[in-house]
Amino acid sequence: MTYRLPSLNSLRAFEAAGRHLSFKTAADELGLTPGAVSQQVKKLEASLGVPLFRRLPQGLLMTAEGEAYLPDVTQVFEDLTRATEAIAPGINSKKFRVGLAPAVRRLLPDAWPQHCETLKHHVRDLVETSDVERVRRNEIDCLIRPGGGPYGALALVILPGGGAGEDLHFICRPGLADCAQSKAILRDLTRQVAAVS
Repeated sequence: MTYRLPSLNSLRAFEAAGRHLSFKTAADELGLTPGAVSQQVKKLEASLGVPLFRRLPQGLLMTAEGEAYLPDVTQVFEDLTRATEAIAPGINSKKFRVGLAPAVRRLLPDAWPQHCETLKHHVRDLVETSDVERVRRNEIDCLIRPGGGPYGALALVILPGGGAGEDLHFICRPGLADCAQSKAILRDLTRQVAAVS
């Protein structure tokens, strides 16, 4: 069977731009320039013969066709990721360098993150810092700190503090918040904060 599909790069650009409604944020995630993402999306629109976005002075707005297309394209990328990791688990084995604010350290076990087998597979080392610029400079993969912001184009996941007090902010580069490493760290942090509450 021959598959008549647009280019994978065009689909990746559309999917990221659709999730963020921003060529700039999509470009940060994909390691491209906003112009390159825009060109890939234009190429996709031309090959489909359908506009996927309305380009407005204040940002992007998806057309009805774009809104209908995005969930299926996202699902395809999730399925490809899952299938690839099933046969080549090492492809997603990059361990994170985690920044941890001193104020958060008291909420976690002394041996964190080495206290749990799961995190041993996802965390390379720990750096004591509250400096979000270290995430921007790629010195650390993520940063866990109490509150703060704004973080600009960086991704943010907020963990409610509950009885432990202030909410925790998990900050990383766009595209990393949904990876296996981030999910494992967030699951463990949620358990730890709940135990302190």
